[in-house]
Amino acid sequence: MSKIIKTPVVIPAAKLPKERTEFLSMLAKNPNYFGNISGSKLKPIVKIAGNISYEQLTCVGYNPDTKNLEATIAIHKSSGYSGGLCSNGSIEYVRFYADYHDGNGYIDQGVGAIRVYDIPAAKDCTNQSIFPLTYTVTLKRTEDKAKFCETPVLPTIKAILSWNSMPPANSPNWTPVWGNIKIADVQLKPKFKFIFPLDIDFTSYFDLAAKYPELSTKKLSEITGFNLKDLQPQKLKLNLQELSKISIANKVPASRFAFKSAINMVKYPNSEISVMEKTLLSDLKIDVNKLIDQLTIPLPKDTTKANVDYEELECIGLDNNLEHLVATIRIKKKAGYSGSLCSAGSKEYVSFWIDWGTCTWEYLNTMQITVHDIDMPNDSLYYSVALPLDTTFRKKLCSSPNIVRVRSVLSWNTAPSTTNPDKLEFYGNRVDSHVQIKAGEAIDPNGLKPLFTILGGIDVAHIDDATGLTKPGSFFAFNGLSVPTSAPFGGEIVINGPCYPGQKYKIKVTNLSTGVANYLSHTVNNIVGWLPVAPYVQYSDLSVDAQGWYTYLPSDKNILNIVMRFNPGTNDKLLVELELKGVAGSFAKVIQMDNVGPVASLHIDDNGDCTFYKKGDIITGHFSVEDAYIDYWSLGSTWGITTPAVNTGVTNTPLGGVPFTIQTPANTQFPCGAVYLSAVDKTIVNSQAVGHRVDLGYNICL
Repeated sequence: MSKIIKTPVVIPAAKLPKERTEFLSMLAKNPNYFGNISGSKLKPIVKIAGNISYEQLTCVGYNPDTKNLEATIAIHKSSGYSGGLCSNGSIEYVRFYADYHDGNGYIDQGVGAIRVYDIPAAKDCTNQSIFPLTYTVTLKRTEDKAKFCETPVLPTIKAILSWNSMPPANSPNWTPVWGNIKIADVQLKPKFKFIFPLDIDFTSYFDLAAKYPELSTKKLSEITGFNLKDLQPQKLKLNLQELSKISIANKVPASRFAFKSAINMVKYPNSEISVMEKTLLSDLKIDVNKLIDQLTIPLPKDTTKANVDYEELECIGLDNNLEHLVATIRIKKKAGYSGSLCSAGSKEYVSFWIDWGTCTWEYLNTMQITVHDIDMPNDSLYYSVALPLDTTFRKKLCSSPNIVRVRSVLSWNTAPSTTNPDKLEFYGNRVDSHVQIKAGEAIDPNGLKPLFTILGGIDVAHIDDATGLTKPGSFFAFNGLSVPTSAPFGGEIVINGPCYPGQKYKIKVTNLSTGVANYLSHTVNNIVGWLPVAPYVQYSDLSVDAQGWYTYLPSDKNILNIVMRFNPGTNDKLLVELELKGVAGSFAKVIQMDNVGPVASLHIDDNGDCTFYKKGDIITGHFSVEDAYIDYWSLGSTWGITTPAVNTGVTNTPLGGVPFTIQTPANTQFPCGAVYLSAVDKTIVNSQAVGHRVDLGYNICL
């Protein structure tokens, strides 16, 4: 009998308070309008701090293998986010801090963001509300604080969620108006501990690395036949006798430490290992038959939780920037995970499922993460695992919100089912949520079209076809952070587009100033892919064939769907075209290049004598800033600036520059100081950052 699919029921949106609709204008009038800035001299108009009625940070986790910090956000309402999917919406910022418990307190790790929108309230095909919608923000941690396995490094992560107002840098005690704060302890991956055999010669490897620093470790290994990872000893799994000894000392029951052994006794009852392990357990006064019964009794089909005494899946969300499904796991105990960080530990498996709107679960894949016995300082450690989601043929236009159900199933030390989304193993649980698939052009797998979607880090819809500059409201596609309006592009240009595995394409670049056109043909190295098991990452290259065509990589070998990286090295306007083999026409986009930074000058009237000025004198000078795409400039000094009254600007300075004066104090105890000038343009550099920056300084001792 066919399944009845219910039409989603749209629910009217509630009226929004002006504190939400006029939020930014209220902050512009008074930064402490809502009274959330502790110690501010500005009088608040209305008290709002940490309001979670619209958005709420629900989970924070970390993946030691990928070094990704993950924060999951629940969007509770259908409106209050500054417009629908066809608008620029609004921004949910998450700033991460890490406290390494070394006396330095919380250290700023950086900020990530996602775009959220007004999405009509509705019910899915199971008659459940689509809210809350869950999103995830990802930030790669860059600090190197790891130690060897004997010394676990367990920083405390603080994540601050703030709607439409970026949390200020280096302010871990700041409270958001709309949003909240979440704290979680995480574990860093230990450093490699290399063992150098006396009979191994790695001279050629390091000689080549020193001579050609641009070569990847993969290429160095291919050329020299030597792999550094061969020097890392494989961590050993503890046998049942070793496990029983440390587990009994830590009061871990046999149902935990002998779990894998009991399961294997059922699968392989007559094996030599099973017989030996039965004897060992019997010697420990453990009833093996009772243990097997306990671990193999079928769970009710509709149960969402099995045994969650040791670990529990708490969140699943979608990172819309990277299009990764992210699950967050809470580890609850100090022991019961098959050994310390210096051992092989045990595995937490997470399977991912999706329902595209048909009320049928589709299995995606299973990821895993290694956990260990760790003497954690508090009651939990939080880990995250991510699965890239290929939505090439699942996109919908912004006029049709694409809301789907997702499910993750957690299982300890045994892989979960790949055929039954309801099945739980003895340890673990499952979590469902609704996510919003990023809007995009719908593509028929039987009618492929030439297309790329991101150029220079920016969605092509946010690049003006005439000027090749960014449009108002533009942002980086892979982290959601805003970029200036009318920004050009410089350095390396990355092109991303839909994944058509096995199909072939060409990229043609035409300089619109010179008329010169050419097809790109260089090899694009180190395209990043993913693996469900260690080392969790793989690298591939894009090369042309004999006819000059590139071949699309499958999505697991190309998680960001990169089709090209190139460095034009020009300041001209370019036309970039993608041709698809066997399909007429091309997809084209104009991009304005800028590889020149601001031209700035800073002059002090010291008559060529650095001791010209004395305490109490007025320092005079002038400065200038010029750039075709200036973003801002800033003038400052140790002693302040007397004139001009405004010491920052967003336009070029007049011809001849701007004079300034600095009144030095007559009785200063610190006579040495500096005058400094900074200038930054709007250019999107290397498809991932904003601004060529110029810093000038002039040191003066009175």
